[in-house]
Amino acid sequence: MRVDRLLSIMLIILNRGKVTGLELADHFEVSLRTIYRDIEKICESGVPIASVGGKGGGYYIMEDYDIKNLFLNKNEALTLIPLMNSLGNLMGKNQGFNDIGQKFERVYDQSNNHGKLKIDLSHFSMKEELKEYLFLINKSIEESRELIFSYINRNKEYGERIAEPIQVTLEHGDWYFIAYCKVRDDYRKFKLVRMRNLKLGDKFSKRDISLDQLEQIFSDSYSKRSVKVKLKFSRDLGEQLPEYFDKNNISEMVDGYFCVEDVYPNEEGLIKFILGFGQDCEVLEPDFLRSNVKGYINKMLNKYNH
Repeated sequence: MRVDRLLSIMLIILNRGKVTGLELADHFEVSLRTIYRDIEKICESGVPIASVGGKGGGYYIMEDYDIKNLFLNKNEALTLIPLMNSLGNLMGKNQGFNDIGQKFERVYDQSNNHGKLKIDLSHFSMKEELKEYLFLINKSIEESRELIFSYINRNKEYGERIAEPIQVTLEHGDWYFIAYCKVRDDYRKFKLVRMRNLKLGDKFSKRDISLDQLEQIFSDSYSKRSVKVKLKFSRDLGEQLPEYFDKNNISEMVDGYFCVEDVYPNEEGLIKFILGFGQDCEVLEPDFLRSNVKGYINKMLNKYNH
C-alpha cells in the first residue's frame, strides 16, 4: 500500500533526522527509483523534504517547517488504536487498518492504558457478512469494479442491482455504501444489512461527481419524501428522549409533558419507530400520520381478537 509507505517514510525521516535513499530502499524492499518517486509525492503534499549529497548526507525535513501538527501525540494515538483495531477486524483481509494499529502499538506503551476505550463497529445481525461485504466494497472502489447484489428496499421490494461504488459510510450505527445504480440510473445509498449475494463485476470508468454534489442529491431526496412530525411524550420518558432525538428539538410543555418536533421520512418505518415508545408517545401532527398510526394499531389488535 503506497500511502502506508509514504507515511512510514516520513516517520523514519522524522525519527532519525536524516536518512539516505538507499537505506529507505533496503528497508521497504523497493528500488531506489521508487523511493525517489515517493519523496517527490511527499513534497507535493506540502512536506518540504530536502537532501544533502556526499558522505553523511541523505533526506531530511527542513528545520523551519512546523511539523508538530502533522503527527499524533501519545494520547491521540492511544485513542486511535481501538478504532483501528475495530476497523481492522471488520475489514478482514484489508491489512491497512491492522498495520496502522500495530505501528502505533509498537511505538506507544499501552501498559497504563488498561483498555479505557473499546469500539465495536460491527452490526449485531451480520457480523461475518459485514466483514466480507466491507472488504469487497473497498476492493471494488480501489479497482473501479461494479458490484452485483440482491437488495430489499424500504418498500420491501426485492430486486437485483448493479452499482458503481463511490464511498462507504457509517451513519447512526448502520453501514451504507454510496454508488451509481445502473438499474435505477441514479445515485443511491445502499444499506448493507439489506444486501444479499454480493459479488464483484466488470470494470467501470469513474463518474465526474463530487462528494458535495452527492450530499446535495441525497439531501434533496430526503426532503421530498419527508414530513414534519410533532410528538407528545409522557413525563416519565423526558430524561430518556435525548437518546433518540436531537436535544434542540425537545421542549417541555406547560402540563409537564414533552414535545418533539422534527422531520422524518414518510414511510412505514416511521410508524414502527413511534410505536416503539408504546403508550408514552402520541402523534399530535400531522393528522394523516396520526390516522395511519391508529390504523396500524387496529391491524395489530385484529391479530389478537380472533
